[in-house]
Order: sequence, then structure tokens, then C-alpha cells
Amino acid sequence: MAAVNDVSAQQAADDKKPDAVLPQAVVGVIDFQRVVKESSAGRSVRDQMDTRRSKLQKEIRSIRQELETTRSGLSKREPGLSESEFSAKRQAMRKRVGELQGIVQSRKREMDAMFNYGMGQIDIALIAILKELAEERGINLILNAGRGRGLVLFAEKRIVITDEALRRLNARLPTVELTAAESRK
Repeated sequence: MAAVNDVSAQQAADDKKPDAVLPQAVVGVIDFQRVVKESSAGRSVRDQMDTRRSKLQKEIRSIRQELETTRSGLSKREPGLSESEFSAKRQAMRKRVGELQGIVQSRKREMDAMFNYGMGQIDIALIAILKELAEERGINLILNAGRGRGLVLFAEKRIVITDEALRRLNARLPTVELTAAESRK
């Protein structure tokens, strides 16, 4: 840690020297969000998530149906059922409701984790591609021109690297296989 501080202190001192010359900026501009969205891998992640979301919705409908059946059964108190037996059935239903809610929440967390993993894989590949493009073209500054987060109001077409980054990402990472976190360990 001390060595890092010494290097930082030396660099700061060098930067303050009057003869220190900053490198000329060679800029590249990318719409990072567009590349991720339009990439094969991005579409792959969204398609897989849509399929999983559809399965989860079916599972939730089934759970709701089970709960409704149980609830309607309890509302029609069976003749000859003692108060303690009825109370035990109500308690069992409450327990089942809690279990089923836990299952739904667990599935949603699992889906969020899978989505984040998939998008993270795309980010990792795209950042590596941007580093390669920067090295190949002598770029020392890449700005994000994406909507909402963009910093760029105008960029000459020759410095925009979005399409090239998208082409390379599609070639390098055509899909991302989403798996549960447990299977990635």
C-alpha cells in the first residue's frame, strides 16, 4: 500500500511540473446501452428471461389457485369439525401461504440474479472489446453517448465506435446461457 501511495505522490508531483504535457485526447464515442440491447447476447438474455418469467407466472397462478381452493374450503366449515380442528386447519393454511410466498420471492430473486449475471457477462465482453478498439485506434478516452446516461451531445461520425463494438460483441458472445447461481459455483 505504501508503494502505491509513493507512486501516486510521485505522479501528482510530476503532473504539477510546468513542463508536464498532457497527452492529446483521442476520443471514441459509444452508445453502450444500444450495443447491449441490440447484441445477440442481449437478445438471448431477454428471450431466456421472458421464457422463465412465463414459467414463473404459470407457477404463481397454480399457487394462487391452490390457496383459493384452500381458503374457500375453510370458509365452508365442515359440520362436526371442532373449534380446535378448524383452528388447526386455519393455521396450516397460514403456514402454506407463507411457504408459497417464500417460493415466489425465491424464484424472483433467482431470476434477478440470473439476469444480472447474464448482463454482467455482456458488460465484461464489451469492455474487453472497447479496450481492444482503443488500442487498435489509439483511443485514450471513450465517452458513452447513450440516452439518459450520455455525456455526448455531438460526435463526428468517424469517432463513433458503436457499430464496430456491436459487430465484435455479436461475434465474440452470441449468447449467454442463464443458469441458477448454484450451478455456476
